[in-house]
Amino acid sequence: MRRLLGVLATRLNRAKIVCALGIVVLGIVACDGGKGPSGQAGGARSSGGTTNAGGTSSTGGIATGGVTSAGGASSTGGITSGGATSAGGATAAVGTAATGGSQIDAGVDAPVDSPDAGGDSSSARDGASDTSVNLDAAPDVLGDSATDSGAGSGLWSMGYYAGYDSTSYPVSAIEWAGMTHIAVAFYSPTATGAFDESLSQGSAAQGTSLGHAIVTAAHAHGVKAVASLGGADSRTQFLAATASGVRDTFVGSIVKLATDYGYDGMDFDWESLETADEPVLVDVMQKVRQRAPGLLLTVPVGIINKNMPGDLSGYAAMAAAADQLNIMSYGAAGAWQGWKSWHSGALYQQDSATPTSVDSSVKAYVGAGVPKAKLGIGIGFYGLCYTPPVTGPEQALNGSTVAASDGDISYAKIMTSYYSASAAEWDAFARVPYLSFAKATGPMGCGYISYDDDRSIGEKGAYLKAQGLGGVIMWEINEGYIATAPAGQRNPLLTSIQQHVLQ
Repeated sequence: MRRLLGVLATRLNRAKIVCALGIVVLGIVACDGGKGPSGQAGGARSSGGTTNAGGTSSTGGIATGGVTSAGGASSTGGITSGGATSAGGATAAVGTAATGGSQIDAGVDAPVDSPDAGGDSSSARDGASDTSVNLDAAPDVLGDSATDSGAGSGLWSMGYYAGYDSTSYPVSAIEWAGMTHIAVAFYSPTATGAFDESLSQGSAAQGTSLGHAIVTAAHAHGVKAVASLGGADSRTQFLAATASGVRDTFVGSIVKLATDYGYDGMDFDWESLETADEPVLVDVMQKVRQRAPGLLLTVPVGIINKNMPGDLSGYAAMAAAADQLNIMSYGAAGAWQGWKSWHSGALYQQDSATPTSVDSSVKAYVGAGVPKAKLGIGIGFYGLCYTPPVTGPEQALNGSTVAASDGDISYAKIMTSYYSASAAEWDAFARVPYLSFAKATGPMGCGYISYDDDRSIGEKGAYLKAQGLGGVIMWEINEGYIATAPAGQRNPLLTSIQQHVLQ
């Protein structure tokens, strides 16, 4: 979800200062003089096109708690990571005891497994070990209205299915075991309060056929079906559909859409959702709830950039009206002035030049009053490709650009056109894999590719269980489909989610 922060004029007046300090909010300020986003941005999903590497927008948001300590830092949620636990519930790493040594800031971010005792590393990153999280201490997750009975863990796993990409991933090929919910994207609101139901299929009839096919198949496999409304750059459409005199019609159209297809829920992908829009969305959801009490209501929300505070004060009310708020924690980096190269979906962040992560975003939303049991995190089924001279994370850009993202470098393409064991690396701090190449490699000429795999999904699954979060979303499952793989192994990331999240 892309979200503008504050008043545009004020923000633009501060652009030069912001860029000089290296605190760009996911491309909200175009420091290099380039234009803003035309596709997916800062964790938001695109509507089937490519990503504009020149800059993207996030929800903005507020940083909760300080910066990473070089000598060792606190873990999240009071999870012990080989150090001594401080009074604030944060874990002290070696060399940063809760008493006596350097004071641990209760908001400092570090991996759940901070440096092991006796480690000789001089930094939290270099000293990070691979100790797994103790899930026995994970709190129970509430909110059964947002989960599917087939999920042994009680967590939800909602995969977005891109209607515009149905030819490369037919409904008959969907592997359902990794999902409790499937979100069909996208139904576009219209100025009359109705919907464009074509799903980018060419006609409403074709879209209707695809929608019914997905709902029928989902229910046959014990998976709930959700209609995703809006998508990238849909704010104008939402504003028209929710205007005075039209809003009640729009509410009726939502209920009718659910009834006509048998959808179990509605996903409000209002992009960009500005502060002034939030009460409107809350009002719509409340009215839908009155008309259809059993309908699941979900809202995808943006990754948080810790460098610039944003107004999250309306999100507690939004969470009260919805069953799920899901953080679009993928595609959360770019070749922007003031940034270093970074990961698409880092679990933890490093510094102000790499200011996005799952953990810092979770803290921001929880701090704003969103209940953990209603909060989900995102897993991308695509990656980010940086061109040389960048060959890994946290490197100066020196002219590197993001040559491919959502729609251009799917997980399937990464595995079939780029992956090799010799290029594979693991970031022990951010808890994600990446590929590193000495020279431009593959169709997009990549020097560094960030993506998610089985191991990073395991880390995120352990994190969300330990934190008591509600579940995960995936954008989008079409991009994980490897047609040439053996049957039952053609969407391996769904298998990973089934094993690491739903069990």
